[in-house]
This record gives sequence, structure tokens and C-alpha cells, in this order.
Amino acid sequence: MDLQGNLTRDPLEPLNGSSAPFSVEAILSRLLNNLNHPDPQQRILAIDALSDFVDVVVLDRLIDLAQNDPDSEVRGAAVLGIGEFTYVASSWAYDPEADDNAHYTDDRMAREDLKRTYAFLLSVYRDEGRSLDERRYAIESLSHFCNQTVEDLIAELYARPEKVARSSALVAMGRNCSLRWTDILADELYSPDVELQINAIVAAGECGLDACGKDLWRLTFSENLDVLLAAVWSLGQTGWEGAFDRLDELSLHPDPEVRQAADEAMEEWLLYSMLEAEYGDDEIDFFEEE
Repeated sequence: MDLQGNLTRDPLEPLNGSSAPFSVEAILSRLLNNLNHPDPQQRILAIDALSDFVDVVVLDRLIDLAQNDPDSEVRGAAVLGIGEFTYVASSWAYDPEADDNAHYTDDRMAREDLKRTYAFLLSVYRDEGRSLDERRYAIESLSHFCNQTVEDLIAELYARPEKVARSSALVAMGRNCSLRWTDILADELYSPDVELQINAIVAAGECGLDACGKDLWRLTFSENLDVLLAAVWSLGQTGWEGAFDRLDELSLHPDPEVRQAADEAMEEWLLYSMLEAEYGDDEIDFFEEE
């Protein structure tokens, strides 16, 4: 079977029965080659597998696919894949609209590449000729940038009537971590739509919303296992002072999945508490990103 045809298996599995592992360079080359596969689903698999490679060569290929691939699902996957690169910017609070980014020192991505990525994603969202999926994924990928423009676009997406648009907006709010989303997320924690509810729960945790601690505590009593698990993890992320006793209780839950989630959430809560005690609230975000 040729190289492109092998992506239906594990993309990292050695070829021809060989037990020798691939080098990083060989894996990257193989995945980039699969972006040319005639089957759109294979191209999407390759895009997903490339999420661990923060490399300008990958970025260029994703932008090209997002711009020119004939399949809208592939274009959407590429737009979403670009989010891995904008996440790099969030590690140093890089704002492509600000004049002073002298503090940005991450050598994985040049400032110029982040700036053109930001401009490209804005153009995708603002292109009304594109599918809604492409446009909403652009907001998800943009949401790691923290500025007024991005916040306003997230709010605009959330105001749309389509459920998928609001779902993406909630995901974007969690990544964006602005306190602007506190009231929206608090309301959506009780959404009758489980998908929106879970997205809001996850976002509240990612934002570290202590104000949602009591609500997340209540949601750990949910009969819906997915809601319960999301609430457990997010409760640990908030650092809410009342979380530990409930997480400790859930560490003895009869369901092993719940016990594991509670144990991991307690570790997150303890880390937050330790950082808060040593450095104060202002320094916590920096350590979480690192």
C-alpha cells in the first residue's frame, strides 16, 4: 500500500511491518504528504494528526487548505487546526493589534507568522460566502487572542440563532478567558440543551470562574454522567474554596470514571490553591499557561 493509503491505520504505525519507530521528521513528512490525499476524510485525519506539530510549514499548508481545498469540511478542519498555532500566542498574551509586543519570546512561532494567522482567521470569519462551520471555527481559533475585536466577534457569534454558532461561541469564551463572559456562562450552566450546558461548564472552568463555583458544585450531583464529569473537572479549575470537600467525596464514588475525574480535579484545585497562597491571584494565569 502506498504512503497516502496508510492513514486509514494509525498514522504513526511503522510501514511494511517494521518495528522501527519513525523519526519526528519522517512522521511530519508523512502527514504533510497525506494532506494531498484524494479522499477528503483522509485529509481531515492528517490535519487532526498534525495538531502536535507547531511548525511554520504546517501552518502554511493549513492556511492553503483552508483557502483552497474544494471540500468545505476539509477547509473547516484546517481552520480549526490553525487554532493550535494561535494557542501558542496565548502562552505569552500576544496581541496582534497592539503596537508593543516586546515581551513575546516564544521561539516556536515568529510574531510575523502569528500576525498573518490572525489576519487570515479574521478574513475567514468575515467572508459571508464561506460555510457557517468555517466561520465559527475561525472564531474558535481566534479566541486565544485577547483583545476587544475578538471579544466582540465571539459575542456576535453567540448572538446568532443557530445552535452550532452558540456552541462554538461558548467554546471560544472558555479559551478567551475574559470576565466579560461570566454572566453568559453562569446562565448557560443550566441550559436545557446538554451540549450547550457542557460547553458552558467546560468554559467556566477554563476561565477559572470562582463565581460559578457553587453552581458547578450543584452540577456534580447531576444524573447525566457527562454533565457530572465536566462539572467535576471545572470545579477543580475554578479554585473555589468550597470545592475540595465535594471532590474528596467524589473520589470515593462507585463509578471509577468519576473517581479518576475527582482525583485529577483535586490535584488541579490544590495546585491553584498553592499558587494563590504563594503568588496571589495576579500570577496564577501565568503559571497555568506555562
